[in-house]
Amino acid sequence: MAVDTTHVHSAPNAVKITAAAATGYRSVMLVLQNAQFLPTAGNVIYGRMLFWLDSAPQETVHWTFIDGQGLVPGQQYHAIYRYGGQIPITQTGVFVGSQMLASYDTPDSYDTPAVGPSSDCWLHSDMKPVPVATWSCAEWKFDGAANSMQFWLDGVEVPDLAMNGTGQGCVNQAMTFPWTAPTFDRLDLGWESYQADDARAIWIDDVAIGASKLGCPQ
Repeated sequence: MAVDTTHVHSAPNAVKITAAAATGYRSVMLVLQNAQFLPTAGNVIYGRMLFWLDSAPQETVHWTFIDGQGLVPGQQYHAIYRYGGQIPITQTGVFVGSQMLASYDTPDSYDTPAVGPSSDCWLHSDMKPVPVATWSCAEWKFDGAANSMQFWLDGVEVPDLAMNGTGQGCVNQAMTFPWTAPTFDRLDLGWESYQADDARAIWIDDVAIGASKLGCPQ
């Protein structure tokens, strides 16, 4: 992770995050965790970032570039709301992008002994690829009170990525398993993936969080 001038949306700098090639899990994330602004009032948080992603996985690789996490109220385990992607989109055999998705996980269930329920849940977009090699604006809303999340790309909502209570399925639970929100006391931005994948670089600029939708800078 470094301050960089190669790709900048608002002069003079952006943050460049480089994820080396890996055979499994890797995580290079900018962590926003400060009691002065997280958790937010009512546990509703809006976020925005400009990003330039150099490339996307051409194989089935689950990846994340935005997440919010914390302890589930009244419980002793954490939960994570994520935005990223997983499935390659092709047209007549030609790769056109990595399909975006929302996902939910309860990471303490991987501990020994396990704490909380196993989950690993997903909600795929309808063939919406993540943009590459251009500045794009990602906006999101994590609503802990309503157990919901929304996503906008370049100012336009992606309705397929709006989760209200549950998604399309889970690896370790029934399809209707609730995505119970945590108290969001941490946001992560960058690149995280969970299977073997090539090296990636993502530049991030104009990050903001607030209590209402922030909009995209020009």
